[in-house]
Amino acid sequence: MKTRGIALTLATACMFGLGTVLGKLATASLHPLLVTFLNFLLGGILLLLFLSMRRISLRTNLKRDDWMNVLLVSVLGTALPACCVIIGLGLTSAIKAGFLLQFQGISSILFAVIFLHEKLNRKQIAGILLLLLGSALVVIKNMQTSVWGSLNIGDGLVLLGALGFGYAILPSKQLAPKIDSLPLIVWKLLISALVVLPILATRQAVIPPHISSALYWIMPIYIISNFCIAYVTQQESLKYLQGWEAATVMQSMPIFSTIFAILLLGDSLSLLQISGGMIALAGGCVVALTATQRAATKKRVVIPQEAPQEGILH
Repeated sequence: MKTRGIALTLATACMFGLGTVLGKLATASLHPLLVTFLNFLLGGILLLLFLSMRRISLRTNLKRDDWMNVLLVSVLGTALPACCVIIGLGLTSAIKAGFLLQFQGISSILFAVIFLHEKLNRKQIAGILLLLLGSALVVIKNMQTSVWGSLNIGDGLVLLGALGFGYAILPSKQLAPKIDSLPLIVWKLLISALVVLPILATRQAVIPPHISSALYWIMPIYIISNFCIAYVTQQESLKYLQGWEAATVMQSMPIFSTIFAILLLGDSLSLLQISGGMIALAGGCVVALTATQRAATKKRVVIPQEAPQEGILH
């Protein structure tokens, strides 16, 4: 079960890494808020059609507190953070955004420790530090280049969105055993679209007179990979992993975003980035193996032998 959760989270990190590059490409031709709204609306409609084909109902038996968590994860953990990140992508580089988005893992770990009382041991902390170091080397590219450069408003927006995404793991974790992943994602996407719509209505000239032909393949891939597949795999992984475990594996996202930046944006890969990728993978393995060993230790139950009872004939 733990292996399945890690695999699902790695798939999520891969999709979100791809989304960093696709979001950069999409916002070059469309208004960022329009991109965000289309992602939520069309992603929700696609999943709703899939539910209809599978005859899965959107009706749930959630209680009032559970619906509050649905609203929290939709508004504070999805709609507003996505607006910040997609707007920020148009103002900063895709590689730097990949590193900044890594802070969602750090924030969710802190939220999980504070509010869910989940605990970390020294080996897991060491693994997290290794993963952070490796991912930082991946995006630095060479020692003469600074990751940060000069900070701008785009960097701040991406960082703010990352903090919101990190918070979303808490209510999502609480909802995981109470509602199937697909209906929850549909609710989350459609509610998020309703949140973004009035913000979009305040903007002018959001639809360009000429639409690039590249958008006809960029947007479908962006919507299906990030707002259908990735959201489902992320929610499904929380059935098998603790919040901090999922957040830690998500630290691998800059590796994927850098790879896709090389493939789609023509960036190059240095020896330092290759070394950083190996360090990050080692850190992820340390965290995963330590978590598995701790879970196995908790499951061991020592059954004392019962003393023979007197007066019983065999």
